[in-house]
Amino acid sequence: MAGVGPGRDVFVTGATDGIGAAFARVQAERGARLVLTGRRPEPRVSVELPPGAVYLEADLARPEGAGLLIRALGDRSVPELDLALLCAGAGWVGDLEGQDAASIEELVAVNLEASISLAHGLIPLLEERRGKLVFVGSVVACQAAPEYAVYAATKAALDGFARSLASELHGRVEVSILHPGPTRTGIHEKSGLSRDRIDWERFPPAEEVATRMADLLEGSPPRRRVLGAAGGAMDFLGRHAARPVDGLRRFVRNRRASTEVLQGGGRGPAGSGRPRCAITGAADGIGRALALELAGHGWDVVGIDLDTARAARTAEEVRALGADARFLEADLARPRSVREAVASLADCGPLDLVVHNAGTSCTGAFEEHDLSRQLEVVRLNLLAPMLLTAGLLARNVLAQDGRFVFVSSLSHFTGYPGATVYAATKDGLASYARSLRLALGGRRSRVLCVFPGPTRTEHARRYAPPGDDSTREARRMSPAELARRIRVALDAGDATLIPGAANRVAAAAGLVAPRLSTRAMRKLLYEPFVSPGSPRRR
Repeated sequence: MAGVGPGRDVFVTGATDGIGAAFARVQAERGARLVLTGRRPEPRVSVELPPGAVYLEADLARPEGAGLLIRALGDRSVPELDLALLCAGAGWVGDLEGQDAASIEELVAVNLEASISLAHGLIPLLEERRGKLVFVGSVVACQAAPEYAVYAATKAALDGFARSLASELHGRVEVSILHPGPTRTGIHEKSGLSRDRIDWERFPPAEEVATRMADLLEGSPPRRRVLGAAGGAMDFLGRHAARPVDGLRRFVRNRRASTEVLQGGGRGPAGSGRPRCAITGAADGIGRALALELAGHGWDVVGIDLDTARAARTAEEVRALGADARFLEADLARPRSVREAVASLADCGPLDLVVHNAGTSCTGAFEEHDLSRQLEVVRLNLLAPMLLTAGLLARNVLAQDGRFVFVSSLSHFTGYPGATVYAATKDGLASYARSLRLALGGRRSRVLCVFPGPTRTEHARRYAPPGDDSTREARRMSPAELARRIRVALDAGDATLIPGAANRVAAAAGLVAPRLSTRAMRKLLYEPFVSPGSPRRR
């Protein structure tokens, strides 16, 4: 097993500031050979670098940044690595609707997409030495974070990605994620956090945190570790006592709230007559079932989908139930198309409900997938709902006390080796929904997050493991039944829904025994893709 001591090769992103720079200095003191990256030009940072370090300039906010970095490693003849620490990160603090689209896209690109992209290129360099691939998350990954919801969502997604990837690469590369608590770095000021609100100078210095991380990575590192006793307590409560903790925080925020956003007052006027809902991915599957279920109970429907033929059929079915139906054609995996959809929805008048249902996946061994396809999963499943939500809030499109539904996945609790990027996006989506719920406040939950298990849809069939037969499919919940349960949960003002007793048992097992749960998911869902004779899938 590779160590990280003298003579070892160590790669660090975000190495010109904060924890990344401190970690590089610690590794230099321990005799490691360093390859460091940052977005600043080398002449501006050369005096700050440890002696002998190789420096590669790379802007990971740009789509081509990670690819250029991997090619640069080849140009510098870096054949193997013992450790790769992915520390580059970006942040933003403020009200959800105040964060513009460019900032949301940057956080997703730097904090999540770059890590996924770099993992592709780094796995071969680490595998020969059974090296360590280490992601740097944040203690907020398991917290509701109403003032930095996108940041928390990207770190939650990174946590889910690392969990599933660690299971896939077991025995080949050691994958870990380390979650530091608040640390004295420059990210707070860069994120727009005022010293009047939080004095980050009282946080532990980056050198202290980096030394703790370096110590943990000696020998066989933990798959997941939250640094510090306070951080560990926050993480435990955030994972195992989310409902009471968030309920208490919402009570306190409601009492203190003086702005319109937190209380929902002064937003778009309440809809007149029939309530109106917008549903992404409404042409087929769960989205279609929801459109029909809500239309049958007095709702008008605005659907958003790329499949115009199926959308037209669903629209006719909705109208047959006596509801008004309008469909917008949009490729939500493209940020520009999301912005156009926001403008079109604003023209539709106040929305009483927005359902984020559109999603896609890719299944099989992580490193065998086309990277562009995996990034499309990120953009449709996670980036699009955050862009759409922020845009609708900024334009005051929601009716007073309007609500949101986010369709996450049971994988949030169990992990999903064999669909690592899909699992990551669904973890990020659940985190964002939780932060939005706290930000919107109110006595009843205005945000419902749904965690369905396998559902009887074309999507589930398309991405099922080899050998998945009709008998197993028949046991899955139908889209119509899932839609009915979602409507009932909405009527009850619920915050979360895990539909079905078997799914609730699986979710509980994932919380109580996460390693065992992920191991079972690997056997059921990943190994069929990579066993001898199995076809490589999608």
